[in-house]
Amino acid sequence: MNLSLFQKVNSNHVTLEPFPHLVIENALPEELHQELRRTFPSIETLGLTLGQNQRWSTTANELREIDGIAPLWRRFVEYHASREFLEDVLHIFGNAIVEMYPTSFKSVEDIRKRPVIVRSSEGPVPDSLSIDAQVSGNSPVTHSGAPRGIHFDSTNALWAGLYYLRNESDDSIGGDLELWKWPNNYGFGKKSSLYHEGMSLKEDLRFRVVPYRSNTFVFIINSIDSLHAVSERMATLHTRQFLNLVCDLPKPLFRPRPLPLDRIKNLMFRKLGFESSY
Repeated sequence: MNLSLFQKVNSNHVTLEPFPHLVIENALPEELHQELRRTFPSIETLGLTLGQNQRWSTTANELREIDGIAPLWRRFVEYHASREFLEDVLHIFGNAIVEMYPTSFKSVEDIRKRPVIVRSSEGPVPDSLSIDAQVSGNSPVTHSGAPRGIHFDSTNALWAGLYYLRNESDDSIGGDLELWKWPNNYGFGKKSSLYHEGMSLKEDLRFRVVPYRSNTFVFIINSIDSLHAVSERMATLHTRQFLNLVCDLPKPLFRPRPLPLDRIKNLMFRKLGFESSY
């Protein structure tokens, strides 16, 4: 059985600007999608105690130690935390990664030859790619709120992926993925100075909203430009369900270098309780 979330990808799905990413609706064959959705591990099975609208992630390593997980889910998670999945990524985004990070990767083959480990399974391994596939979600909502504001991922992160498995009975509103971009005239230093998680951007800089719809797959190559957020969730008894894909390196891929004046101005705005609008 082909478990890869990239199995239906074509050039129409891939976008390189303002950062490399893809969005695939109906990413997996319907029979496979339905079985993954039906057997999605519950919060109770995972042994979690959560507050309202709380994000949670169970790693591939943690999942191995939990009873009651469907065999299909074990295989699905293992595949997406493997060297085989790295090959899927490199087939689509290998050249874009090298172009984005030429000081970190000399070539696609350089990436391919690096050690691949499951995240948190070993201590630091030089030049390794630490991959994980996490059973994730956001808990039910008692009062509306956004799970996470505008942000890019850790500077050590190479990619981020989300595969939605919305419950069939879920009639909730919100929880969509928003993709954002910086103003066109902003350089690296300006972005570094103004960035903080949850910052405000003008509405016309939100260039795409990916609905929280089951069997939708989103994949992002991480950088200072890879801005995204989760929209406000209205009150609901349903859990927002997805597979979360990550890949970390031992060293940062980029190092924000704030411009001193902008950094001070931005800090003053935040301390005074204001949001500058970029």
